[in-house]
Amino acid sequence: MNMTKPNIAISSCLLGNLVRYDKNHCQDKWIIQELSKFVNFVPVCPEMEMGLGAPREEIHLYFNKEDKENIKLRKKFEGTDLTGLALETYSRMNATLSNKSIDGFILTKKSPSCGLDNVKTIQLDDSKVVTRSTGLFAKNVLSNFPSVPTIDSGRMINKVLRENFIKSVYAHYRLRNTERTPAEFQQFHQKYKYILMDHSPKELKRLGQIVANAKKNDIEESFQEYRTLLFKTFNKEATTGRRFNTLQHLMGYFKKYLTAKEKSEIVSLLEDFKNGIINHIVLLKFFDLLTKKYELSYLNGQYYFMPYPKELKLAKEV
Repeated sequence: MNMTKPNIAISSCLLGNLVRYDKNHCQDKWIIQELSKFVNFVPVCPEMEMGLGAPREEIHLYFNKEDKENIKLRKKFEGTDLTGLALETYSRMNATLSNKSIDGFILTKKSPSCGLDNVKTIQLDDSKVVTRSTGLFAKNVLSNFPSVPTIDSGRMINKVLRENFIKSVYAHYRLRNTERTPAEFQQFHQKYKYILMDHSPKELKRLGQIVANAKKNDIEESFQEYRTLLFKTFNKEATTGRRFNTLQHLMGYFKKYLTAKEKSEIVSLLEDFKNGIINHIVLLKFFDLLTKKYELSYLNGQYYFMPYPKELKLAKEV
């Protein structure tokens, strides 16, 4: 495994492996052809790990009328309950995944094992009573890896959600590889300052307080607290208004270098962005060029300008 790349655990069928119940796959071409160049994939298939094989009888989620919150797993036609086997299998899988330092999960949508939501779930004594819930393995992932970015194959189609997921994965990877010292902790936070401002100025401030207090608190506890809040922050939408605010902050670094006319032109560009006339990437590139021109070392180290490899071509979509 290449240690210079993030590690993503991914439903094996999305990689084209023939592990679905009908011995088929549901491969995602972008994941296989593009994303695979920049991350290490760790294929997972709970059903295969459970020894169910492929092809196999379909499985589905169900609940008893008296205990609607207790979602279970069984074979669809034979009716054999698989919940105990599944949970035992997940426990082994969790240990393996923890050892592989996972930076993100991509799971198959609507799967009784891997679906993050909207998974068909029937009432045991009346199959006409149907609810929607989370797949059993996905629930396990969310419970045991709560701070690891997670997405399903349906959301990966949405270019905004896909970009934010990859951005989060790279942040997780970089934080994981940050030395547990106050100085390195501070540097990580500084490099992510403007990305975090895009998502929530309020949480940016709270994250800064965690970093500032790390000198007097247990450093590992501070890292864990920071990581939890970091990925909650990434889940807040980077709206046009918040990005406009961030770009105004960036502009402040260049005011002393610019003429009145140049400042006016930049203000006009910012308004064009705010009004949806130009894309965010146009201003990112513009401020990146100014950063290099005026050799502003603080901004030059910001992940804001390249949160992930530019070859992924994600920024142009948001």
